Amino acid sequence: MQQLVADHRFTTDTERTRRIDALRAAMTAYGLDALVIAGRDDIRFRGRVFYVTDYWQLVADSHVVLTHASGPILVGGTVWGISQALQCDWISECRLSGTPGIEMGNILVEHGVATGRIGVVGLSDGALSHSHYLELTETIAAEKLVDATELFETCRQVNSDESLEALTDTSTCWKSIYTELEAFVRPGITEIHLAAQVHRICREHGVRDPMVVLDSTPFKGATSFGTDKVLDCGDIVAVWIESAGPNGTWLEYRRMYSLGPVSPEYRDMWQLYIEAHQAGASAMRPGVMASCFVDEVATVFRSHGVQLDYTTPSDPHRSFHLHGIGTDAIQGVWVSGHDRILIENETLTVHPHRRFDTTEEIAKFGLFGLTDTILVTPRGGRWMTNDQQLTSAFVEL
Repeated sequence: MQQLVADHRFTTDTERTRRIDALRAAMTAYGLDALVIAGRDDIRFRGRVFYVTDYWQLVADSHVVLTHASGPILVGGTVWGISQALQCDWISECRLSGTPGIEMGNILVEHGVATGRIGVVGLSDGALSHSHYLELTETIAAEKLVDATELFETCRQVNSDESLEALTDTSTCWKSIYTELEAFVRPGITEIHLAAQVHRICREHGVRDPMVVLDSTPFKGATSFGTDKVLDCGDIVAVWIESAGPNGTWLEYRRMYSLGPVSPEYRDMWQLYIEAHQAGASAMRPGVMASCFVDEVATVFRSHGVQLDYTTPSDPHRSFHLHGIGTDAIQGVWVSGHDRILIENETLTVHPHRRFDTTEEIAKFGLFGLTDTILVTPRGGRWMTNDQQLTSAFVEL
């Protein structure tokens, strides 16, 4: 057990109180005596620990215990340690353990709640590893452990003014990154060199662990991190950055470039993307299902004879068309797979997938498209990085 030694902040005391109070209120509503929150180095789960501790972990597992009277208590693993966690004064106590399930059980015993109902965030979606679950059941009876993943995500679905400001700041950061990058999107540069420039610029702007997807025509039909292909006049280039910004909130954003004048074929297709995406965004109001966005986009595409990889929300699909975003890249809601009602000021990333029937179509339009975060408002969705006309997402160089 170690005591905190420094003060490092991403968010305010007011925001800390809001989040912890909301979780404790949900615990009361569901009759839970404690929460065990599992995190790991995955873009779906890393931010859960960050959400309740203000501590942004890069790799490995970490866990948090929260009771009605104590916490958050962080249990860090031996791979990454707890030195950075000790800089955060949101955390009431830090412990280091190679057997975190056992340590969490000990904490629950020490705080007198080991025989109560324990909500486990990550029990249903794999955030809590099986080995750590088995460790936990050495102390806590398995029947006392109940899944609290949805409880947690429902709380995290609610954005405060402060969290929205953080997301807006991340969008502002990305705009600066792309503006600086455009000096390098030129004929003669290789994809891999361009990807390296993206990584460098991201790091210089304080972006955390950036993931860069980059491709150019003829598109390869699968996501790529750049090849030794040399960009040439007439190429269409996609640059897609997904990461947490300097303040720890995530953005997934794609911008398209035309090396030279945009051909009528791509200009017309881009206008179709704008029409479809604006229709989808307009439908994203509080009280509607998240899948309404994809339904509206698909309707516009079908009216032009183009198919999405999507028919109805209940059908199986190959990849997400939209998902929640905030302290994790993918959180709360996703379509397809986990549709649910939208609430005001919720934020979601959208990137509908087209269906291609030929290799020629893939080569032309494989990674051509639009990705950004949308804020749900009573007047419909508001684009958070692009302007409302989406003019900044396809640039002629």
